[in-house]
Amino acid sequence: VATMRSLLPVAVSAVLLVAPSKTLEPDFTKGISDVKACMASENLDSLDALRTNKEARTAEEKCFIGCIMKFVEVLNSDGQYDVALFKDHINGCPEMAKDQQKKAALLEVAESCAGKASACSGHCECGVIVANCL
Repeated sequence: VATMRSLLPVAVSAVLLVAPSKTLEPDFTKGISDVKACMASENLDSLDALRTNKEARTAEEKCFIGCIMKFVEVLNSDGQYDVALFKDHINGCPEMAKDQQKKAALLEVAESCAGKASACSGHCECGVIVANCL
């Protein structure tokens, strides 16, 4: 279970986890593209503060995390946690098919996050809550 100290790696890992391609290079390229798109849309100039602080402190950083969670469809288009959508991605991920124990554990965590993210509103708030849960 991740803590605030691992928020950025969790977000980037989530991007790479559910990228649709079956080879690592396109997954990595898509992940980098998603990160850059979220940095632009959320007016975040650098990831340095997230790396240094190990947590999202500013509104831009929180919205960046939420944006990443939307890209990987952990959050739906309204910015709310969507456990069914996230589970679909986990079940469809080629990497998870290779490790059924890891897949089962992630599905369990995905389910347990539903209650924690039910009271949040929008991707800026929900993204951080879900990232902390994951």
